[in-house]
Amino acid sequence: MARTTTLAKDKKTGPLLPPKKLSLRDQAYEEIKGRIVSCELKPGEAVTVTELAEALGIGRTPVIQAVDRLMVDGLVEVMPRKGVVVSPVSLDELVDIIEVRLLNECRVARWAAERISDTQIADLNRNLAAMRKATETRNVEQLITLDREFHRLINASAGNAVMAELLGNLHDRSSRFWTLSLNVPDHNKRVCEQHAEIVEALAAHDADRAEKAVYDHITAFRSNLVENMLSR
Repeated sequence: MARTTTLAKDKKTGPLLPPKKLSLRDQAYEEIKGRIVSCELKPGEAVTVTELAEALGIGRTPVIQAVDRLMVDGLVEVMPRKGVVVSPVSLDELVDIIEVRLLNECRVARWAAERISDTQIADLNRNLAAMRKATETRNVEQLITLDREFHRLINASAGNAVMAELLGNLHDRSSRFWTLSLNVPDHNKRVCEQHAEIVEALAAHDADRAEKAVYDHITAFRSNLVENMLSR
């Protein structure tokens, strides 16, 4: 059953935006998607276009355009008399997403190992250091942002823009599941260890090791979430 919600105006919990100037449509898309991924807008919650526009401080038209794009992403539905409803999460959806991520991210890991630059490796190491700090302080919001950035950096280093866009959407959708179980401290530490192994493999330009590290990371993510969802 959909739930209504009251949005706090100008509260930003989404991903860090790129430095280039975004259109109002793209701003609305990034902001709303960020709130969905972080579960500030929870699965099943319903909001109106007017509420979203007021919360973001922009007009209705860019919000409507953003909602259309989020529908294509599978993150929202538009329902009569309810408005914009955040898509629910399910175990079946998680399994489907993980299967596609395993198929594609392992290939991307091999490409990245072959193509990654020293600058990109340095970016990943900075991300890893920040993630370890966020784990120590249990800053869940920052962990979500840093995890998305980590995977974006790997996708970018693989040098395939189409694959990067596909995996970016899949990771956003799977991040909602991760958010629901992010308050388990040991889980966060294990994620940092898995990220460290991926970075080391990429820095060594070892495609086999990088592929295995990514495979292990995604399957561990799946196991943790399946266990968490079944225990609810």
